[in-house]
Amino acid sequence: ARSAVITGRVVYATRTPRTVTSLVVRFRSKHEELFNPAMSVACQAELTAVVVKDGRVCAPSSVHAYDETSGQQEWRFALSVPGNVSETVFTPSAFVAYELVGELRTSGLMPWIPFGRAMCTTPLAVKRVPAEDSLWAALAAEPLDVAAAWRSRLELSATASSRIVNDAQTYHVTGVVRPLAKGVRLLRAAFELRETIDGPFDADSARGHAAARCSHELCLSAPNPNNMQMRTAFVPTVTPELPGVAIDQEIQVAGALHVPRAYGQIQYDIAIGPIRVSHEVVFIAQVAEESGEVHSVRLSTGVYVLPCTGPPAVDLPRYENSAKD
Repeated sequence: ARSAVITGRVVYATRTPRTVTSLVVRFRSKHEELFNPAMSVACQAELTAVVVKDGRVCAPSSVHAYDETSGQQEWRFALSVPGNVSETVFTPSAFVAYELVGELRTSGLMPWIPFGRAMCTTPLAVKRVPAEDSLWAALAAEPLDVAAAWRSRLELSATASSRIVNDAQTYHVTGVVRPLAKGVRLLRAAFELRETIDGPFDADSARGHAAARCSHELCLSAPNPNNMQMRTAFVPTVTPELPGVAIDQEIQVAGALHVPRAYGQIQYDIAIGPIRVSHEVVFIAQVAEESGEVHSVRLSTGVYVLPCTGPPAVDLPRYENSAKD
């Protein structure tokens, strides 16, 4: 895959000017923490950019002279990262994470101190996203529209403007319950954004959880919670001695899923790597038949959790340029 270039700067603050003899910036996998049971599964070799060597700035790096007012001196650097680097992800048992490490050495202040040493570390996330003009992005951005029938009794459908879900934002989805037979009542409607993680865990099976959810108990006297709205063409049929509402017309339920920020309660989609992550939106309708038997009917479809890459576009390795994809 095409490599990506990381550019940045190293700022060194001192009270007096110091002669910097060496400055190296490294891109490496994050080490496992002492009290964290999660293991690191990143297999990327350490990448190094030599900024200063033997007191001289190495191309293509650049240096800004010491500023006596702020007491700072800074260097610009560039580091090329391969396009096949495994993407950042965190799970309770394993993680893939990276960091930038800057190590600086100066000439010693005293004859018996040969040199001074300073080091700083900055976490860095790696995420491969589709280019705006790629086929992958076009297919993923198509409107979500899925439907299925249940036992010839009712039909569920779900729609949304796109299959791309951005973290730390609200994802709006609409579900419709259509009657195919009489005698069924709708008790509850809910939406869930479910995440499935597959990787080197203690158990052989993949683990999954609901990363975001909203629900609505269909009781007309109760307040409407969790940003759920129910719409019908006519006044819903309510029987005092029976729970819920009769499914004798199309019932539209609109919900808002508040997606958490990535690398916490939710991870970005990852198709290839030591840890793989996928997501689906689930429309759940709890219904009751005339006999009183209650069923939980589920309609699910895949979505893609990706970062919001508005203008200016981020130049990252493309999926279609990778031999592994």
